[in-house]
Amino acid sequence: QSNGNAFVKFYQQHVKNVPSNVKLLESVVVFKDGSKYAVSEYPDEFNAWMLFRFVVMVILANDLAAYFVCVLVYWETPNFWNPLDILANIVGLLLIVFALWSKTDAHRVIGDYAWYWGDFFFLLDKSLVFDGIFQMFPHPMYSVGYAFMYGFSLMAKSHTVFYVSLVGHLLQLAFLVFVENPHIDKTYSAMSEIPEDEKKRQAILYDEESGYLGKKELILLKNFTWTRGTDVMLVILLTYSTLLVFIDLPWYFHVGHALVWRVVLNGGLGFVLDQQSKSNWWNKRFRSQQEAFDSWKSIYNTVVTLTNLSYFLCAWKLSEWDSSVFGADSRLLVTVMGACLVGINIYVTLSSYESVGDFGYFYGDFFVADVPTSLTYNGIYRYLNNPDSSLGFCGYYGLALMSGSFAMLPIAILSNAASKLFEWYVERPHMNRKYNNIRTVGGLRSEMKKKSAELRSTVARKKATYERSMQALQTKLDKTKQEYDQFKQRTKTNKSE
Repeated sequence: QSNGNAFVKFYQQHVKNVPSNVKLLESVVVFKDGSKYAVSEYPDEFNAWMLFRFVVMVILANDLAAYFVCVLVYWETPNFWNPLDILANIVGLLLIVFALWSKTDAHRVIGDYAWYWGDFFFLLDKSLVFDGIFQMFPHPMYSVGYAFMYGFSLMAKSHTVFYVSLVGHLLQLAFLVFVENPHIDKTYSAMSEIPEDEKKRQAILYDEESGYLGKKELILLKNFTWTRGTDVMLVILLTYSTLLVFIDLPWYFHVGHALVWRVVLNGGLGFVLDQQSKSNWWNKRFRSQQEAFDSWKSIYNTVVTLTNLSYFLCAWKLSEWDSSVFGADSRLLVTVMGACLVGINIYVTLSSYESVGDFGYFYGDFFVADVPTSLTYNGIYRYLNNPDSSLGFCGYYGLALMSGSFAMLPIAILSNAASKLFEWYVERPHMNRKYNNIRTVGGLRSEMKKKSAELRSTVARKKATYERSMQALQTKLDKTKQEYDQFKQRTKTNKSE
């Protein structure tokens, strides 16, 4: 439908000119205001959307029903004397409630039009909205909106339900990646114009003669060119590092190898960036700003690539399938969970790169002064201030789980901590020196604070209303008691007379 208007054409061929089908469609569509739906009063695009909505509701209802049947079939009765069962049910219920809230809030924000993919059929005078749950998580209907599946997996205590839930969720994400995102980019990107400052910035950065970036910069191994010396040297270094795995070396050598590269990345290159930010230390050692930046790009990409490779090779060398850390029944489950964390890491890394580009990847604003720069919080940075040092290490923890080695978890924690220290002592001071409009918290935290404030305000209002009601009741009771006492006193006086 997005590419060729296929569903509208289907409606025109098989519904519009068939009276029985038109009558059936009119009978299943009910407007909220009670008005009657007539196909002849609306354009084909709207009528096709109505038909599509009906098909969607049938499919979604059966999809959910089939999932619940699967949960019931594999459900194991919980033992509420077992603390783990109690914890699993509490966490499961929280995930279900959270997913229900996220879906409800998503519908509140986007309405029926976007909920049922209305912009695939016709466009309204609307733009993309980022409010509520959309300010906290990317694509909440496809991401956190499916947390209920993992909640039911926990409560059912079934690996089968978990795998079914995971496959179902992955298929939803595939739909997002291959259907919805391309349609959003095609539809809404065409409506927005590139700002003049960004055009000027791109022209300076990618100028063929004096630009600071090439069209095919080497990012990890992306854009590898065998005729470029730095690319070839990087591959040689990666090959040597990989060959170390096949040599009979003690385990602590591989641990030390991974830690040394981490120290070089966050410690050594962090020192260079810090001094460059404070005193132009790096640029002073070269004849030109462009030469200094070219040298830095080569060194930085080499160190980043070797740091990640050394950790992966360490996990590979230390991995044990029959590990004593996990039981035999849980080994496959833990491996799948580790692979999911690696997948999250890949998504975060790609999203970060998509937002900051080559210039941001190489910390260009530390070195280049004549390029217009400004902070923009789009993409994944809409939700997190520094995703690379938080969710960007999910893959490290995932590989630690998959390896089944006790040694890998401390290495992952130390690597994450080193990245956080780099953020606190190098990136943040530089941002404070260079920019004025720095956001203190990300969209997730800011929205959570907003929701917390709204909850406190609601509780305060309810409490004030309750206190006023109780005070009015107390006043009424006191008045009634006073009238009763007066009546009692008059009765007593009459009797005495």
